[in-house]
Amino acid sequence: MLCALFAPLNVRAQAQASVTIIAQAGLDGFCKVDKWLPVHITVENTGADINARVQTSYKNSLGGQTVNGVDIPLPATSRKEFFLYVKPEGLMRTFNVSVLNGNKTLARKNLNINCASNPTLFGVLADNPSAYTLLNNVRPLTGATRTAQLNISDLPDQVQGWGMLDALIISNVDTGTLTLEQKKALELWLANGGKLFVTGGIQWQSITAGISDFLPIQLTSTQKVTGLSALSAYAMDSTLPESDAILATGKVQADANILVAQNGIPVLIEKAIGFGKVYYFAADPGLKPLNDWIGMQAIYEHLLTFATSKPSWVTGTWTSSYQASAALATLPELALPSFIYVCCWLGLYITIIGPVNYFILRRMKRAELAWITVPVLVIIFTSLAYFSGYLYRGTRPILNRLTMLQAWQGVDQAKAASLIGVYSPSRTAYNVESQDQFLIFPFPDLNGNLQGNSNWLSLKSDAGNTLPDVRVEIGGMQSLAVDGVMPSLAVQHDLTLTLTDNIPVLKGSITNTSKYTLKDAVFVTTNGWELIGDIAPQESKDVSIKFINNSSAQSTDRYTVMSNLGLDSYSQDLVKRRHASFFETVTMSNYGYIYAKSGVYLMGWLDNEIPAPVELQDQEINATDTLLYFEKLTPTLKTEAGKLMLPSSLYSWETTLGDTLLLVNNSLGQDGYSVRFQPSVPVHFSKVDSLKLAIGTNTAPDKIQITLWNFETQTWEPITMDLGEANVPEAWQYVGMDGEILLHLNGDPNDYIQITSIDFVLMVRP
Repeated sequence: MLCALFAPLNVRAQAQASVTIIAQAGLDGFCKVDKWLPVHITVENTGADINARVQTSYKNSLGGQTVNGVDIPLPATSRKEFFLYVKPEGLMRTFNVSVLNGNKTLARKNLNINCASNPTLFGVLADNPSAYTLLNNVRPLTGATRTAQLNISDLPDQVQGWGMLDALIISNVDTGTLTLEQKKALELWLANGGKLFVTGGIQWQSITAGISDFLPIQLTSTQKVTGLSALSAYAMDSTLPESDAILATGKVQADANILVAQNGIPVLIEKAIGFGKVYYFAADPGLKPLNDWIGMQAIYEHLLTFATSKPSWVTGTWTSSYQASAALATLPELALPSFIYVCCWLGLYITIIGPVNYFILRRMKRAELAWITVPVLVIIFTSLAYFSGYLYRGTRPILNRLTMLQAWQGVDQAKAASLIGVYSPSRTAYNVESQDQFLIFPFPDLNGNLQGNSNWLSLKSDAGNTLPDVRVEIGGMQSLAVDGVMPSLAVQHDLTLTLTDNIPVLKGSITNTSKYTLKDAVFVTTNGWELIGDIAPQESKDVSIKFINNSSAQSTDRYTVMSNLGLDSYSQDLVKRRHASFFETVTMSNYGYIYAKSGVYLMGWLDNEIPAPVELQDQEINATDTLLYFEKLTPTLKTEAGKLMLPSSLYSWETTLGDTLLLVNNSLGQDGYSVRFQPSVPVHFSKVDSLKLAIGTNTAPDKIQITLWNFETQTWEPITMDLGEANVPEAWQYVGMDGEILLHLNGDPNDYIQITSIDFVLMVRP
């Protein structure tokens, strides 16, 4: 999707000289379609007391108005500051922020929106943002980059508003002013794939005041070093001047990974939090000798532009409205009555209206009354059928709540995304309300016109959001979606990944320490999906996986996975059918393929045990809750002495094709495509012994041109393949920082070329 680039949105509008509104949309004017847009609003009232509604609004694709607002009291001489959150549409061009008192508009500003590009967005919190102009020159594998200069107050108080930000750089600012809500949002943003780059230097105390819990080091002091030759070698750039530098030092955390050390002092350290990374850079890039060093550009490019390695069930946009509708409709109350019930009812009707009626009238010798008794019996049976159907479907509204929960080891909260179906036994309107700061939005292609006239009104409260006046026909269902955060389950493990000179092996056990049974649990790796069955509370399951090179296994099509896991969209069992349809909704992306990309995961189902925090205001309801649970696990890494094998199955990847590694359903294109690999485990090595490359294709080897990026000469160099394989000469030249490898594939775009596998084996020494 394209990114929306806002024209200057720091706006000031005044009405009646008593109410003033200041609004800033996005982060320094940026937002992305399909990502929540934070709107930072300050309202000041210098007049009499009023009860106001502050809202954002725009004309939606259905021709109605989409409004997100909050009702707040504005006493005399008061000032209030808060965020509202908007879900932009692709065609949105006008954006309004206004203050209302009843039907009277007190202040309003029209904001023009320019949909221009889809950059990788860097946020910079720094006292001297000009020190990071190099960020504008870094080049991700696809697209461009943008840099947003931020203040602490610009950071949203809910994690949903952080979604547009790819990386955040913090340098020489006091983070002690971060609120508790901002810190919680920061942690969840990191877990969901954000990248945080924090600098040190002489101002390390104020820089880390509010974010010390996230850092890979516990800082205590500073030390001076003469030269940063280790950093120069890391960046493969020898132009760094020999000069003194001040490094902030301390105790490195046990779960941290030192990337660069100078004379035993850590210079660059990383720490993984969920899908995301925290990088601590002990020096100040704004001071000599780093302020004029071009090598920092290569470091930023390596650390910050690599696409976060998320599995496809997280990156998908849930575009399958058909499967979503099928999942929401799997309620007993919406099912047809059983065949036996219908046959018995018809049999009773025919028997009474026919033989019984005939014999009674004959016995009474009043056969002419049939013209009265038959219509009466028809009316009676029709009424009975109607009321039995009414009772069969129930008298209470029903919520069918389907939730996908993505959790991460070591993080207490998890990302929750839910689909909500509102079924009504009668024609009426409901107020749908969420709790725990869940944001409500219309699901694409499903019931966008919930409130009439294609309008959408969502009101924020202290607890969550309310969607008033949702209209439902008798026996009908309306659908919507919510985003938020829920507690993760308690899962423990002792998994260990062992690296030797042979195929890496993952062994250990997983223990369900929660109070819930995980049904139909699955262990997911880059080598496939392994069904391990139900895991009861306190029960353990043993796993043993070899990380063989099999990139084709990563591109397993969705239907094969569903078949292997016993998921059937046409099952007679409503629960199994609901599971299958919801799983298909969640994974509907990537041309029908499911990618784990990297890492190991536990998946399982919970039914009617953990509800999504969505209710109907002032209504007694029946609810059906389905939870699809994923947790990313972090195994302990063990390396043995001697050579180490690093197969591509232990690498994360990004490609110019998007979220697709292999070329199986589309053409190669005029320029081919590139793949960038980075290790998904923190492996240190000092020497590269060999690199063996294997490419699977449907055509002759000479039809495809393979090139590797030479990090030494900064050029693309062709690789000669023999039956799809190649032992790369001078392999060390093609291995960059932290083991990065960059590959490009090209061929005749007029040929039907498929790339069915991309595998390699890198042999290194510690």
